[in-house]
Amino acid sequence: MTLAPRRLPIRLQRGPTMLLSSVLLALVLSIYFGAWAVSANVDARSLRSINDSGLTPDARAAALADGEQTGVEHTFLFLCPFH
Repeated sequence: MTLAPRRLPIRLQRGPTMLLSSVLLALVLSIYFGAWAVSANVDARSLRSINDSGLTPDARAAALADGEQTGVEHTFLFLCPFH
C-alpha cells in the first residue's frame, strides 16, 4: 500500500511568489522613478549652467551631452536602461 503525496494548499504555494513579485515590482518602480527625477535634475542643472555661459550653439549641445553627475545620479541612470 502506497500513500499518495499530499499537495499543499494553493494559498501556501502562492504566498511567497506574490511577496517576491511585489518586492521586485517596488524595486523596479523605485529605480525607474528615481532615474526619471535624477535625469530631470541633471538636465535642468546643465541648462542653467550652459545658458549662463557664452558658448556657441554647437558647444552648448556638446556641454549638455556631457552633463556632470554625482555618484548617486550616475548609479540611478546606470541601473535604469530607459533613461
